[in-house]
Amino acid sequence: MSTILKVDDLVKNFGGLTAVSDVSMTLNDDELVALIGPNGAGKTTLFNLLTGVITPSSGAISFRGPKGTVTLNGKKAYQIANLGLARTFQNIRLFKDLTVLDNVLVAMTSQYKEGLLPTLFRLPSYYKKEAKIAKEATELLAIFDLQESVDVLAKNLPYGIQRRLEIVRALAMKPQILFLDEPAAGMNPEETADLTR
Repeated sequence: MSTILKVDDLVKNFGGLTAVSDVSMTLNDDELVALIGPNGAGKTTLFNLLTGVITPSSGAISFRGPKGTVTLNGKKAYQIANLGLARTFQNIRLFKDLTVLDNVLVAMTSQYKEGLLPTLFRLPSYYKKEAKIAKEATELLAIFDLQESVDVLAKNLPYGIQRRLEIVRALAMKPQILFLDEPAAGMNPEETADLTR
């Protein structure tokens, strides 16, 4: 096993409050890790630091991606996502006025670059790539039993299915690391069981 994410002495202060204090850890390839603690322990703050939502007060975060090891400190959230770190949020952050399929397609855009001319003039390569992306998104939705909901607006889905869609959207980015911030928060026992099957 080799290290994919390394965190050294990470600290986050909000004024006089220290939300994260001297956290050091390593994550390895093909490893499943749980971060457990009571409410207010700083779990979400740590996820926010690792994914660039907020910047650390001190410490270092390094990630071994396809192009070698890079320091994540100072990078914006979208840059970190493009490197291969995806996440879900404790509070659902879907594009509520987009369909289920469009929510997943948005997450896939960073993987598929289309040139200006094919896009502008709608050349055959544009339609071919669009069809390929839609097929991949639909296949991913089918794994999570969401294929029947592709045309439904995200805001019209039951809460538990919105949670599942958020996980699918994060997976659509094909991340090397996926952070799930309380993925079953707010779900009833039936929805939680459905999510974990």
